[in-house]
Amino acid sequence: MAVKVYLGGAPTANSEVSFEEADAFNVTAGGFLYVQRQHAGAQRDLAVFAPHAWHHAEVIQDLRQHSQ
Repeated sequence: MAVKVYLGGAPTANSEVSFEEADAFNVTAGGFLYVQRQHAGAQRDLAVFAPHAWHHAEVIQDLRQHSQ
């Protein structure tokens, strides 16, 4: 599993970041996005994005399929 985050205002190939170790994400009431790893031991935050820095996030089952 992985989490893919689309940055800025448009989801294009040039504005995305993938976190291969992540398996979840959480959005706070204030709009902050936390990319997390929960499957191995204690929950761990891998990245934090400010509300204006990200557009969309999704959990991807197989990152190799989405990178083609």
